[in-house]
Amino acid sequence: MIAKVFKQYSYLSVTVSALLLSLISYNYSNLTATWFSFQAKSLNFFLILAILAITIRAIDKILNARSSNGVRFWNIEITPSYHLLIYPLIVLSFPTESFDLRLLLCPALWITGWACFLQYLENRNTISGKKSMLFLFDTVLLVSIASILFIEHLFLLPMLVICLVFSTKSITSRELGVFILIPILSFFTTYTIFLLFDVDALLFSPISSLKNLSFSNQPNLSFIYYNPSLLYIFFLFTCSFLLPFRLKASYEIKMLNYAGLFVFGILLTMIGFVNPLSGIELHYLSLPLTSSVYALLIFTKSQKFHNFLFISLIINVLLFTFVLN
Repeated sequence: MIAKVFKQYSYLSVTVSALLLSLISYNYSNLTATWFSFQAKSLNFFLILAILAITIRAIDKILNARSSNGVRFWNIEITPSYHLLIYPLIVLSFPTESFDLRLLLCPALWITGWACFLQYLENRNTISGKKSMLFLFDTVLLVSIASILFIEHLFLLPMLVICLVFSTKSITSRELGVFILIPILSFFTTYTIFLLFDVDALLFSPISSLKNLSFSNQPNLSFIYYNPSLLYIFFLFTCSFLLPFRLKASYEIKMLNYAGLFVFGILLTMIGFVNPLSGIELHYLSLPLTSSVYALLIFTKSQKFHNFLFISLIINVLLFTFVLN
C-alpha cells in the first residue's frame, strides 16, 4: 500500500512528504538558534522548510536524472519517488539538540551542487559546450557559497577536480579555469560587500568556531546505537553497501558512487569527533543515507519487501523519536 502511493509522483505522495517536512521545520524552528534566526518563528519555519524542499528536490534530480538523450542513469525503466518518504523519515531520526542554520544550508548547497555536477558529467559530450558549462558553473558556485559559510568546504573542490580527471573525457583548461576563477571572485565579492556592513565575522569561519562545539581526541559514534531508529537506517545503509558494484549504471555514475562513499566516510569520521553533537551535522549524511535505502528498494523489486521496509522504518522513527524519546 505505502509503496504503491510513492511509486510515482501524485498529489497524495507530495502532500505526505510536504507534511513531514513541515513537521521537521516546526521542530527546528522551536530550537535555540546559535547563528542566525528571525524573531518571528513563522519566518524561521518557512526558511527551514524552503531549505529542506531545495534539498529533497536536489536528491530527486540525482536519483531520477536522465542524460540529454533521455536515457536514465540507473538503467531502469521507471524510477519511483520513494525518496519523498525516505528523506523526511531519515531527517526525523536525527537526534537534534540545537540548531545552526549553516549546518542545514551547507548540506543543501552541497547536495544541489552534486546534482549539477552529475548532470555535467553525463552531458558534457552530448550537448553544446556553453549549455553544459552552466552545470559546472552552478556546481562550483554552490560549493563556493558553502565555503563562504564554512571554509572546510573548499576540500570538496579538489575532489570534484579529481572526478573530472578520472572521467571518460580528460579535464580541459576551461574547466580548470572555472574551478579557479569562480571561488576567487565569489570570495572577494562576498568579503567586500559584507565588510561594508561589518558582518564579515559571520562568514569564512571554520566549523570549530561553532558555539558549544569542540572536537574530542577519540571518535564517538554512540549517537548511532543509542538511537534505534538511526541505527536501523545505518543497518539498511550497510545492507546496500555492495549495491554500487551490482547495480547497472554508467561509468560516471559508478565513479560518483565511489566518490560519495569516500566523502561519507570522511564526514562520518569528522562527526564522530564532534562533542557535543547537536544533531544538525547529520544532514551532511542525508544524501548517502537516502540514496542507499533508495538503491536497496529498486534493487529488490518485490512490493512486499518495499512495504515491509517502509512500515518498519515508519514504526522505528515514530516510536523512538516521538513516543519513547
